[in-house]
Amino acid sequence: MAGNATVFDYETIGDILIVTPVRDLTSFRDQELRNAYNEAYRQLMNDSLRHLIFDLSHLDHFGSTFVGMMLRLAKKSCDNEGSTVLCHLSDNVGHILKQLMLLENPKTDFLWKRTETRANAIKWIQSPQEPHGP
Repeated sequence: MAGNATVFDYETIGDILIVTPVRDLTSFRDQELRNAYNEAYRQLMNDSLRHLIFDLSHLDHFGSTFVGMMLRLAKKSCDNEGSTVLCHLSDNVGHILKQLMLLENPKTDFLWKRTETRANAIKWIQSPQEPHGP
């Protein structure tokens, strides 16, 4: 199973890539996570995809590897002049991100927006927005 385990489900809606971890990421090897990151990054290299949604509905825990992946993919989305939105955060995931100063921190809020649902994330991306930035 190593090397080709399904870590993320991918969906595209217009110019939005939706990345959904299929289950708790602590059950995957680092190489499997790196392969999944490479696939998500490759998809964001497509000129037709600008925005990114992380649907975290199946997560309650994650490690530093996933944090690094999220940051790099959010940066790629920003480089594409797009936005990144996190949705379906459990209380624990929200707490972890706050502890890492990656959520509700004015210095990092430009990286992503948080919404409750995927529908709200899509709606936020598709509506006119104020420019992001520090």
